[in-house]
Amino acid sequence: MNTLRVVLLVISWVLIVAIMLPFVRNDYWVFRILEYPRLQKFIISVLAFTSFLFFIDYKNSFSNITMVILALCIIYLGTKIWPYTIMSPKEVKGVAGNNKDHQVKIFTANVLLDNRNYDKMLAQVKSNQPDIVFLLETDTLWEKAMDVLISDFPHYLKEPLNNTYGMLLYSKLPIKEGAINYLVEKDVPSLEATLHMPSGQLVKIWGLHPKPPVPGQDERSTAKDKEIMKIALLAKQEQLPVFVMGDLSDVAWSYVTELFTETSGLLDPRKGRGFYSTFSANHWYMRFPLDYVFCSPHFGLIRMKRLEHNGSDHFAMVSHFEYKPALKKIQEKEAPKPDEVEEAKEKTSQPH
Repeated sequence: MNTLRVVLLVISWVLIVAIMLPFVRNDYWVFRILEYPRLQKFIISVLAFTSFLFFIDYKNSFSNITMVILALCIIYLGTKIWPYTIMSPKEVKGVAGNNKDHQVKIFTANVLLDNRNYDKMLAQVKSNQPDIVFLLETDTLWEKAMDVLISDFPHYLKEPLNNTYGMLLYSKLPIKEGAINYLVEKDVPSLEATLHMPSGQLVKIWGLHPKPPVPGQDERSTAKDKEIMKIALLAKQEQLPVFVMGDLSDVAWSYVTELFTETSGLLDPRKGRGFYSTFSANHWYMRFPLDYVFCSPHFGLIRMKRLEHNGSDHFAMVSHFEYKPALKKIQEKEAPKPDEVEEAKEKTSQPH
């Protein structure tokens, strides 16, 4: 067996192991973090498989087995990322946006705590004219710099922290009720509020940024999964239209995010439109969709855009929705399966 074939076999089995490890439903970071680069693994797997076609020794049974397993991995990865391609059906219907009183435009950004390009962030807010601004990783310096927004966004909830889990919400929409909650960890807040749209329609929002499962942050995804599932169960019971926004520290195609959407009944406007990968803004070859705005079936999407680099390691996003109650019957998901709800409940009760 020549050197090239050996290299192909080694690369292929490293890929196969990396693809298979997330099947282990273990909260330890090694298993969970490998869910992130599924697009990258898909591309590399296709390249490896294509190379096999030219250089494989078809008389070698181990090479043939490797090629078959690699092909199955490609099919599996393809099914995971397919819903986020433009060839897949749109989960949230596109709408023209004819009634401004029923519209909500949301600006979301993980600012990166050490990033001090305040002017770039403010310029992006000003140029996009959102109704809601939700900023993560904000400390008191970010709060001081962003408070100039209050003249245009007079309603706000703020919890600046220096541990990368601070959050600031500025809103043009009046806040009927609002609170900063610590649902799981004493140093990781989440946000809950009920807002008045211009039409008078109330809308419920949750904002969150759980710890990612990486060394130095949290070696297990237990706390992250617990917080996400708590919000899923709350959203499932909510009677008002709902948005859930923020950096979920999880990729769109992970089993936890899928369980979140199935349990909550919320929709992902990325599906059928593209990956809109927001992290890392500094490395084009390792980008993942981590920042979200999920919505209930009451909404159609006017426009969604990933903004330019602003000094953070995340790209900011602008998502523009219109409330259309008639869409609820069209877009509403089937009720979650009992085992999905049970799994979500189990995750909320796990010790961390």
